[in-house]
Amino acid sequence: MIALWIVLILVLILLILLGVAAARAIQMKPTSAATAQFPDSDLERAQRYAETLSTLVQCETVSEKDQVSRRKFQAFHKLLREQFPLVHKAATRTVLNGSLIYKIPGLDGGAGAPILIMSHHDVVPAQGEWKYPPFSGEIAEGSVWGRGTVDTKGSLFCFMQAVEELLAEGWKPECDVYLASSCTEEWGGDGAPAIAAWLKEQGVHLGLLLDEGGMIMDSPMAGVKGRYAMVGVVEKGYADVKFTANAAGGHASAPGPNTALVQLARFICKTDRHSPFQARFSPTLREMFQRLAPNMSFGMRMLLGNLWLFEPLLCFLLPRVNPLAGAMMRTTCAFTMAEGSPAYNVLPQQAWVTANMRCMPHQGTDESIEIIRAAAKKCGLDTEVLKADPACAEVDFKGDAFRLLEETMGKIYPGYGVAPYIMTGGTDARFYMYEGVVENALRFAPLEINKQQYASIHAANENLSILALPPAVDFYQELLHSYCARNGKPELAPEKPARKAPARKKAALKAKTEAEEPVTETAEPAPEAAKPEGEQPAPEAPAEQPKKAAKPKKSTASKAEAAEAAEESAEPAPETDKAPEPEAPAEPAAETDEPREE
Repeated sequence: MIALWIVLILVLILLILLGVAAARAIQMKPTSAATAQFPDSDLERAQRYAETLSTLVQCETVSEKDQVSRRKFQAFHKLLREQFPLVHKAATRTVLNGSLIYKIPGLDGGAGAPILIMSHHDVVPAQGEWKYPPFSGEIAEGSVWGRGTVDTKGSLFCFMQAVEELLAEGWKPECDVYLASSCTEEWGGDGAPAIAAWLKEQGVHLGLLLDEGGMIMDSPMAGVKGRYAMVGVVEKGYADVKFTANAAGGHASAPGPNTALVQLARFICKTDRHSPFQARFSPTLREMFQRLAPNMSFGMRMLLGNLWLFEPLLCFLLPRVNPLAGAMMRTTCAFTMAEGSPAYNVLPQQAWVTANMRCMPHQGTDESIEIIRAAAKKCGLDTEVLKADPACAEVDFKGDAFRLLEETMGKIYPGYGVAPYIMTGGTDARFYMYEGVVENALRFAPLEINKQQYASIHAANENLSILALPPAVDFYQELLHSYCARNGKPELAPEKPARKAPARKKAALKAKTEAEEPVTETAEPAPEAAKPEGEQPAPEAPAEQPKKAAKPKKSTASKAEAAEAAEESAEPAPETDKAPEPEAPAEPAAETDEPREE
């Protein structure tokens, strides 16, 4: 009888809790994100922007690991100089083995904490069947098509164009402004580490860094209605690990038990079916679901809007039904490469498999590696760590940097939601955090993309709507105006942190290599220019394919030519206040330098 009463009481408590959760879900009203409309775009302006982006896409900049030559990026650097002449006159540009860092000095020596906006210009190979050639930059169906449009020449174009237009209006930032673009992001190469190390050598400590990462999407996850800017505020750790099995080998006609491949297969299946890593709701993930919940279906709103009750259940269910949500809750281990016997009829004496791990901060890289090492040991495997990077510190989504981004979104994309999230992939931003030159590193490109465009990243038919370009340019302009106005005074500059940056298992490559030192072009004052005439509003979608815009004239400025000559030297002079003079090359035709304009 007592047991029955206990069961009834427990059932009653459960019903009460479910009733409270249901009441809370009912009280959640949809936010403005559910009905937000894409901002009006000027079609003529969008077409003009599309022409420039198309030109950048046509310049093939595929970057792969262990690629020695960086010469292909010289042509892209030349395009940037042609398309954005005012940026190149106002900024001091430094080239680090194919990667770029620009500095536009602030007024009165640039008091306050600088800002850095960045996106890489290298792309992955273009494989698969494409609707339009991957390096054609075709403008069709209202989009620019080609490898790099979304990842990430689109955002690179937008912030370069934003600064170009600001300079044309006579803009002079109150604090130093940096623009950066690496050529090795797609394989985690030396580009961003070199730029970050260079900034550290210059004594630069950034108040805000904005890199690629999240974007703007309508219905960013299943069951969520509304337009949201998804902003990456934390980046997982990284590890490449190799597992090796040893066995007797022999003839395949009479296999013994527990061969090397069987050992590996047992380990792979066990890890895949039963992850050894702990799933947890981090503060960022909680905040993300809290902001998305009001625009979810009732069932999801009840579950994800009441984590106080359903968190244990969701920690078990979500990783099993939603891979993306699971990747934001726990360390992942994906098996990627394998090798066994060199012949069809020979049992291998040794076989191996590699795994790519992305490690959550609550079970950092070191702890995650030890967990998987112990699991591998139980299956008789040896573990070798090939590469390991720590997780980055979380950016405070209640802090000034995130609030500034939210305010900027509200001005350019009225009604849109803004939600922080956990980056499941890697960006160049982490290297700046490793070097300790920034704490507020946000991963976000202000471009609205649809589900097909999101799926095209690193896949076929990558494309970007031309109407997404004007508001993205406006976003960068508004962000720069607001940030520089607030941070151009010393009393508003954040203090440098006392804590050390996280140590890495494998040190980043140095900013200077034996073959090349930084090439620096000295800034020239930007000429005063009249503000462009206002443009008439146009329909949201293009009625016809835009016409080709006239190519800009090449600059004949003597300093630009001198800078190109300096870049052709294998060992150029280090940065000085004056334009560097080229030295005799130490070796023939340095691979990393740009060609001289004819």
